[in-house]
Amino acid sequence: MKSALGWLGRTGLLYLVLCLATAFYLLAWPAISSQLSGENLRQDAMSIGAVREVLVREQAEAQTALETRAEAMRTASRSALETRLEAVTVRKTELEESAQDSEGWLDSLRPSRILAVKRMELEIAAADAEIAALNNALDARIAAETLDSARAVQARYSRIYTKDAVRRAEARCAAATDALKAFEARNPVDREARDIFFDERAQLTNAKNTRCGNAARYAAQRERGLAAAAALTQARDRYAAAQGWSAARLPDPAQTLTDRTLGDILRIAAWALLAALLLPLAIRTLFYYVFAPLVQAGPPIRLAEHMTAQPIPAKEPGGPSLLVSVPGGQELLIRQGFLQSSPAATQGRHPSRHPSRPAARTRWLLDPRRPFTSIASGMTFLTQTLGAGGTYGLSTQDDPFAELGRIDLPAGARLVLQPRALVAVLQPVGQPVPIRSRWRFGLHAWLTFQFRYLVFHGPAALIVKGGRGVRMEPAQSGRVFGQSQLIGYSADLAYTVQRNETFAPYLLGRAPLLRDKVAQEAAAHSEEGAGLLVLEEAPMAGRKTGVRGGLEGLFDAVLKAFGV
Repeated sequence: MKSALGWLGRTGLLYLVLCLATAFYLLAWPAISSQLSGENLRQDAMSIGAVREVLVREQAEAQTALETRAEAMRTASRSALETRLEAVTVRKTELEESAQDSEGWLDSLRPSRILAVKRMELEIAAADAEIAALNNALDARIAAETLDSARAVQARYSRIYTKDAVRRAEARCAAATDALKAFEARNPVDREARDIFFDERAQLTNAKNTRCGNAARYAAQRERGLAAAAALTQARDRYAAAQGWSAARLPDPAQTLTDRTLGDILRIAAWALLAALLLPLAIRTLFYYVFAPLVQAGPPIRLAEHMTAQPIPAKEPGGPSLLVSVPGGQELLIRQGFLQSSPAATQGRHPSRHPSRPAARTRWLLDPRRPFTSIASGMTFLTQTLGAGGTYGLSTQDDPFAELGRIDLPAGARLVLQPRALVAVLQPVGQPVPIRSRWRFGLHAWLTFQFRYLVFHGPAALIVKGGRGVRMEPAQSGRVFGQSQLIGYSADLAYTVQRNETFAPYLLGRAPLLRDKVAQEAAAHSEEGAGLLVLEEAPMAGRKTGVRGGLEGLFDAVLKAFGV
């Protein structure tokens, strides 16, 4: 079976190769072989200067032939011009279709293809010029025929009545009309007698008809004569304008030639590649040695002018889960999805009925005074513990990489915290943890793209989460870290950015130019642990990738600007 499948596979592959070879021979080889003729190879050996000389000579020859045909057009008949115009138009269409079908990748580099393309462009330009000349010759011929017709019409009106003659004829018509009206106004007996004895009505009627007919004929003849004279003048002007045409000058096809050859293009591409490789390195060097020192020399961000009254102790790293005991007089607010276990007596109890037994209820916002911050950080729809005692197990249920850590804030301690990392808050009953916002718009705020900072005040205990764990370090003389790792820091620390310690990793794109830094003021250096730095071990662990991750990352960046 295996050998049979192998034979079928090899036979099918051979059949596919034969199909491709046959298609290449029937479809592609004719066009390729025509480009490998002896004449094309000879032309490919020509220089651009030789190609330019050939094109200049052929352009002069085509211009001479065009002018000769244009002179013959001046005496050609109208039917001959129309027949020639139709033939040249068809030829131009064929040339344009052939030019579109003959486009190739290397037409602008091979001298043979350059020469063929420019010759075709010259033929198309000559066809355009001849079509224009034929149209001009036809216009001149039609103008001549129109002039002859206008002259023949004008000859029939060589003598036209003047305006005075027309006016006198119209006056005689009016007089005859008045005489007939006056006759009709006579006494009927007198009118009938005159008509019987002298036939006066018929005479007056004949006189009126004759004189009014003459007046109308004089006016019509004058109008037709004037129109014929105007038509003759217009025909003369059109004829004079149509006789001034001449054959157009053909464009020089050698003007658009490029002096670049395939070797020139390869050299230019090599230099461009070298510049593309070196320019980013030069920009990175400039940023590292010029821009970064200027930036880090700026004043840092300070949210508290004086050192906190109570230092924040650094605790050991937590773990995937954390047990929190709620002493008397305190309550625990837990984010949804993080309560793993709780005392059995918490369900259905109320502290007023069972004050000695723990209970729980729902609290909608972490801080009702800051609903946007609570909603954006996810600290909504919280589980609030009530009553004394009880130990609660906290753990993440949907992120396998997240671990928890606890930060105890003594009274008077202040911690700048990203609310997105907050999982639970342990605080005195009736004394919500104070949260103050601080806005900064200095240079370092723009570089870190964070303008609003939320400061949590003690006494309270904050439970936070981080990818692969939460690390708490004493700031001492200063700590440098990646911006995405930051969860929080003591409010009395100076927050700034600093140039990356090593140049080579940044130059090769392995490290960012700037890293964040927190440091104690000089007066606090002597006090161990007075400043605390809270970091996330692996900030990218468990983060989404792709389009959805990119949109969420953009949303997180916007929230970060507002301290969320």
